[in-house]
Amino acid sequence: MTKISIKTSHGSIAIAETGGEGIPLVMLHANSLSKEGFRPQIEALRDVRRVIAVDLPGHGDSSNAIDPRRTYNIPGYADAIKEALAAIEVQRFVVLGHSLGGHVALEMIALGAGVAGVMIFGTPPVANTPEGLQSGFIPGPDMEYTGKPELSAAEVSKVVTLAVGQAADEDGFFSSVVRRTDGLARQYMIEAALAGKGSNQRQVIETTMVPLAVVNGEDDPVVNLDYVDSLSYANLWTNKPLRIPGAGHAPHREKSEQFNDILLRFLSEVA
Repeated sequence: MTKISIKTSHGSIAIAETGGEGIPLVMLHANSLSKEGFRPQIEALRDVRRVIAVDLPGHGDSSNAIDPRRTYNIPGYADAIKEALAAIEVQRFVVLGHSLGGHVALEMIALGAGVAGVMIFGTPPVANTPEGLQSGFIPGPDMEYTGKPELSAAEVSKVVTLAVGQAADEDGFFSSVVRRTDGLARQYMIEAALAGKGSNQRQVIETTMVPLAVVNGEDDPVVNLDYVDSLSYANLWTNKPLRIPGAGHAPHREKSEQFNDILLRFLSEVA
């Protein structure tokens, strides 16, 4: 795996890239996490398909945003990733997006990026209004951290458990990733979403002909799965959104074998 840093107008974007054939798969992580959250998928795809795992601005090994108000929102992240991919001459790609990363993936469709397919999980496609946000998410303690610039130790632990699963942080790595995240990235992202910045992602999935796979953990504590299932999709890969039993907001790690099987089937059909 090759790790590089790409200079963009938003700041330096860190990526980890593997070899492989076919259309590249771009991986976009959840709020306050990093590309390392996709380790089970990177291992499954190693030497099978070119993987480009990205750290969003203000996260992981990427730099903090040069202009936080410009970058720390869904369209800002999408533009930063689009710019980074252009710099390494990737024009056509599939996106795997987890939670926040899924929203960025849908925004890239709206921006007209060269998206050949998208698989999202933990990502309810919502209208960009406060009412839209409320319809897609379940309010509760698991969501309290989302827009907070500073997190307590208990909140850091909660983020890790939610985003990568109960047993993922034995060495404290993901806790350090959450603590490293620029707090303004959380604060400004939520402020922008509540202000209606970005595309109407419900309308995106109702109109785009880009192939779309929607996968969720059956026990996701923060996503309203009934809402996700009720939407009208223009080009859904399966006849309805998929639910993985025994998984929460991190099915890619909690049920990685089943998740990877779905991902590989989607990639083979999109390609």
